[in-house]
Amino acid sequence: MSRDKSAIPASEVRTAEASAFDIRALHPFRTHLTGSIRVTGADPETVAALRETALSVATGDASSSETGFDAVVLIDPSDEAFGTASAALKPGGHLIVVVENGLNLSRAVHGTGGPLGLFAERDGRAGVGHQPPTHPGLRDRLAELGLTRQDWWFPFPSHRLALSLVSARGLAAGEGEFDPGLLAADAAAFAPSVPEAERPALRRAWAGAARAGLLSAFAPAFVVVASSAPLPPDDRLALHFGHRRRAAFDKVVSFAPCGDGIRVSRTPLHPGLPRTVEGVTNRFPDETYIPGVPWQAALRTRMAGDGWTLADLIAWASIWWEAVRTLHAGGAELTLATLLPGGAVDAIPRNLLYRDGAAVFIDAEWEIECLTAGHLLVRGLVNALTDVEVCGVPASGLELSLLPLVRATAQGLGLPLDGETLDAILAREARFQTLVSGRPTRRDRAWLAATRLPVRTALSAPFAERDRIIARLEGEVAALRAEAERRVAAVTEELDEARRRTDRVIRYAAELDRERGRLTAALDGARARVDALEADLHRPPARRRYRMLSDMVGTVLPTGLRRTPKPDSGA
Repeated sequence: MSRDKSAIPASEVRTAEASAFDIRALHPFRTHLTGSIRVTGADPETVAALRETALSVATGDASSSETGFDAVVLIDPSDEAFGTASAALKPGGHLIVVVENGLNLSRAVHGTGGPLGLFAERDGRAGVGHQPPTHPGLRDRLAELGLTRQDWWFPFPSHRLALSLVSARGLAAGEGEFDPGLLAADAAAFAPSVPEAERPALRRAWAGAARAGLLSAFAPAFVVVASSAPLPPDDRLALHFGHRRRAAFDKVVSFAPCGDGIRVSRTPLHPGLPRTVEGVTNRFPDETYIPGVPWQAALRTRMAGDGWTLADLIAWASIWWEAVRTLHAGGAELTLATLLPGGAVDAIPRNLLYRDGAAVFIDAEWEIECLTAGHLLVRGLVNALTDVEVCGVPASGLELSLLPLVRATAQGLGLPLDGETLDAILAREARFQTLVSGRPTRRDRAWLAATRLPVRTALSAPFAERDRIIARLEGEVAALRAEAERRVAAVTEELDEARRRTDRVIRYAAELDRERGRLTAALDGARARVDALEADLHRPPARRRYRMLSDMVGTVLPTGLRRTPKPDSGA
């Protein structure tokens, strides 16, 4: 499964392909997008593309109250959008959701989320805490809305650049040796949010995730259709688009079970356009899927370590060139001017597989007029070298520019390239690339001289990558520790404030208790005085006068001269 048949390196991919959304992500569900549609979160280009096939297309935010749609499309929705969207469907309608995965492996490799950040502050529900959903979270959210019939697809390298989509069936084990990890790993070279220097690590990460059966958990994004009614059967394992080309050559490659194997079918995205443009034909071939690792991978392996030599490169290229001679020239010796079948233009290293010891070329998609062995030689070598994402330090004195590497390898194969011949070959390849892509593509000696192999950095520190990851983890741990300390300090401050408030309440209660005692004593004294006055008011007048005089005398006579009055015997 090659990612494209053109030789355009990753550095030349158009930035337009990394836009907000790639309409090709909706391709698996195009049969559901022919009636009345409401779409939320789409850019004008996506809306225009939907209107080409839909009966009607309405746009609006999640608060729209319109109902009765055959399908509702949500692109990167918030959690609040799901309820409104499901309510807008007619009975048995289809809700299509395209959203980034909250556990996107690319974020961990690139460091935007980090290994710990993948799991921090997420509860698996779509939109919770403004975080993208996880696979089980989105599945359960849709089921809560009664949309239990679901069909899942996973775009690579993202839903913003859908070069390939793998279905849930394609991720299942034992599907006729189908390996979805190859599509995921190939797409990693063009991940729009990952720096080019980190893409080789992402390629290895996707391959490992595929072997562990974790592609669905850590996929870049989800494309899912959900309904309350049964969905039509779909046995496709994957779809592959590659990069955008001239409209006449844009295609979708479908992988589906067929008997005991898998059928690879290519279909034009614009079937009404001609298949031949100025002598270049796309044959849109169908073929049987052949599992295996392309010969291109052997070059990556040889050049990954330090000390690789020109002899290593020539030995690798010799095996490929021998397969070309055997399968396309009947074993005859080849010169630069030897004419080959036009369909051999795709007999490049990335399309060479070995099965049961026999060489076979796959993806024979293109056919051109007047193909020479020299053109195929330069095309194959340039394509292979630009596919090397990172390499080790070569043997001393070896040039890393593609120009001397291509010429030296051709010389080692017994096919020396003089300047005039090389210029003519590069001009033919530039014309071919331009016709395929629909945009001017530069291929000349100056470009070849300026293009260099990317050498792994910090080679003097073999554990630099390990140290970088450890430093990142230590930073995240330190951040988590600081956050924990901040929260502990905040709680401690709250407890201290609560204690201070408690002390103030206790002091206030004690003051209230003292004031209550004082008021009670005063009230008791007042009551005693009232009782005395009432008793005095009930005494006879003479006794009251006598008592008053006695009280007056008592105030002026010494205590010893005072006389105790006799009891009153009456009036």
